Amino acid sequence: MNTPEYEPFTKLVRLAHNKNIYVLKVSLISTVSSNMFVAVFTLYQQDDDINEALLARLPMGMVRVDRKGQFITVNPAFVALLGYEEDVLIEYSEYDLTHHSDINREKPLRENLTLSLGNQYRVDKRYLHKNGHHIWVRTFVSSIVCKYTDQQQFLIAVLDINEEKQLQDAIITSERRFRAIAENVSSVVWISAADPMHLFYVNKRYDTIWEENVEKLYRDPCAFLQKVHPSERELAKTTRFSSSTGSWNINYRLLFTDGRVKHIRDSGNCVFDGSGDLIYRVGTLTDITAEIDQRDTVVVMAKKLRELVEFDSLTGIKSRHAIMTDIQEAYKEYTITTDPSVLVYIDADGFKDINDSFGHEIGDKVLIAIADHLTANIRDSDVAGRIGGDEFVVLLRHTAKAEIPHILERLKCDIEWEDSPDGINVSISLGAIELSETVVSAEQWLSEADKTMYQYKRERKKARLSRKH
Repeated sequence: MNTPEYEPFTKLVRLAHNKNIYVLKVSLISTVSSNMFVAVFTLYQQDDDINEALLARLPMGMVRVDRKGQFITVNPAFVALLGYEEDVLIEYSEYDLTHHSDINREKPLRENLTLSLGNQYRVDKRYLHKNGHHIWVRTFVSSIVCKYTDQQQFLIAVLDINEEKQLQDAIITSERRFRAIAENVSSVVWISAADPMHLFYVNKRYDTIWEENVEKLYRDPCAFLQKVHPSERELAKTTRFSSSTGSWNINYRLLFTDGRVKHIRDSGNCVFDGSGDLIYRVGTLTDITAEIDQRDTVVVMAKKLRELVEFDSLTGIKSRHAIMTDIQEAYKEYTITTDPSVLVYIDADGFKDINDSFGHEIGDKVLIAIADHLTANIRDSDVAGRIGGDEFVVLLRHTAKAEIPHILERLKCDIEWEDSPDGINVSISLGAIELSETVVSAEQWLSEADKTMYQYKRERKKARLSRKH
């Protein structure tokens, strides 16, 4: 009968209820009748090659495990990191405390060390804390050989990176939140390094506004300039790629091949770190075409409204409101400077008969012809306005007495216009009042001119009647 062969061995062991480590040496004593095993336990002494006292004082976790991951030694920093008592901790293997998904990632690395395919490796993983939560650590694992047992062991340095990971998670969450917001805003959002030629991020809105793929901008951050209106391209380029560290806000236009134009507001800011160094440039590109179009519409409408307020819709000369404003300003100026001005009140003779005989269309043409006649026979500094109906006024600003008769003579002429019906003879009556100390208001000035005009009209009528007799 063959007797099985046994080889002596040496290994490190820990006895129950005793945290000390012993060196177990097992030998075989053979006799004719039987085999006898001799086991010798020797208190494990610190490895000269590994300064256990130094490891115990290190602020980082340091552990030694065997090939199965069983803890051999742990330093106080590691004990404090995981929260266990040392005598409880050493009952576990390192794998017992490692997150199961991290074990699978690390196994190939540990096996390579076992096969002497490397000297060390680094891996980030999670350990189970005594309180039940996982903490992130960065481990540096080296292969060593125990001088007592000649067996492979692993020396592991453990750094607490839990706060680092939490910060990374917070950053990732913030980035996701930022992207979720940025991808849903109506503006182009972009982020670059301090060097604007190094783009970090541009949202998809660029595709819509610039009508080209955003990847083109990543390849060449200057590509957006190609569609900027040539007259404004240099402004956009200088602003975007300036070495200035201030904020910016400019407007320019995009010009497309089909002739369409988009208006863009380009604005942004520089971001600095705690030391005051520029680290990012953040900007937005907003399509403000609708805003500009609306503004232009408002401007046009305001202009039309102003024209309606300031100009008579039929004749095109100043309205009652506008000419009264001019009269008041002229009177106010006179009270300060005493510069002479003359107000002429004008009325169309027989206008009611023309309207009744020829209709309102011809009547309107008569009013237009009177307005054209007045504006053609006054100076550039003077102004004509329609008070209402067939009544007009002319304000002769800064007029010397010697000029008044000549101007009034021109204004008195009969009115003629092209295509006027036969039988229509339009003349006007007028009354002129020069500003003087006896005039105490703009309203009185207008009233006095009106009275003078009617006095002139009565005198003309009286003169015509006397000629007939």
